[in-house]
Amino acid sequence: MAPARPKLVHLQTLRGVAASAVVATHALEYPIRRGNLPDETYRLAWALGWLGVAVFFVISGLIMIHSAHGEFGSAEAARRFALRRIVRVVPLYWLATIPFALALVARGEALTADMIVRSLLFIPYAGAGMEAARPIVGQGWTLNYEMLFYAVFTATLLLPRRVGLPVLIGFFPLVIALRSLVWPLVPYRDPTSPLPFWSDPVTLLFVIGLLIGLVQLRRVRWHGVRHPIAATMLVLGAAIAIFLAAGGGFPMPIWWQALFAVAGGLSVWLCTSHAGHRFPRAGLLAEAAGDASYSTYLFHPLMLMVLYAVWERTPLATMSAGPVLFVALALVACNLAGWLIFRWLERPLTRWLAARTGRKRAPLPVVA
Repeated sequence: MAPARPKLVHLQTLRGVAASAVVATHALEYPIRRGNLPDETYRLAWALGWLGVAVFFVISGLIMIHSAHGEFGSAEAARRFALRRIVRVVPLYWLATIPFALALVARGEALTADMIVRSLLFIPYAGAGMEAARPIVGQGWTLNYEMLFYAVFTATLLLPRRVGLPVLIGFFPLVIALRSLVWPLVPYRDPTSPLPFWSDPVTLLFVIGLLIGLVQLRRVRWHGVRHPIAATMLVLGAAIAIFLAAGGGFPMPIWWQALFAVAGGLSVWLCTSHAGHRFPRAGLLAEAAGDASYSTYLFHPLMLMVLYAVWERTPLATMSAGPVLFVALALVACNLAGWLIFRWLERPLTRWLAARTGRKRAPLPVVA
């Protein structure tokens, strides 16, 4: 058995950063909709969210190749990989669907059996009046891509490594090239049905993660950046600054998606070296945010609804700095609540299911 590789603590921290970027996106929407911030702020909010998702997808590709790079050519390995992913991702997502569905009903919105089935089975769909495919748990659209990638990864594990690995890396670029013959990539439109959704260029982010992971497996220390998280924040901040200064908008054109893909890939690359300095106390908090990033990502919209309902009734909501204070409070509250859900629901549930599927321990998910 190969020796265990040291934990990529900075990569775990980056997961927390990515989840926080998505939280900030949805937190900003509240003061914007209430007229406390200009509509132009939507560009910042959505850019934060898109970049957070890009980072998650790159990390996802990297972690998957780390966990199964030596298991090609085995039906049993493919079964284990698929089961591992299902145990880690599906049960918590299904549990999260319940309160989101109840919230839709409480707001008087239509909730059909078709919507429930498609959401639970990770089949993309666009509801009435929607401009993009979104399940009942709105941010769960990223999990529709994750499940596709898991399926492709599982299938390629059945092949010998010399065949499976090239197929895995080349599959999504080929699909996108074929898709462009039917649905042109310029001008870009958000997909609203399964085939355009599953052939969207966003899947290339997984491929970037695969390539980074393959190189990183062979070279543990491949840069000398002492503070990779600080460097990462500069990279992500620069990408958003360029996007805002150059008038980037949504739906995000392909060239802006390419910029964010480069920023996400570079960020993950910076965080995959063990050379970086680790702050003992701050590092523990950052790692905790990374550990809980899946729970934070799934449940934070519900937390924000409650938080803003309380916030509006406080004097702070009327202050000029109110929107900034609310976003700061939301980041703290949602990460804390996410950690509590992780500690008392996600982790016990995963361990319980792992024990009953013949596995001692399931690795933490890396999901958007």
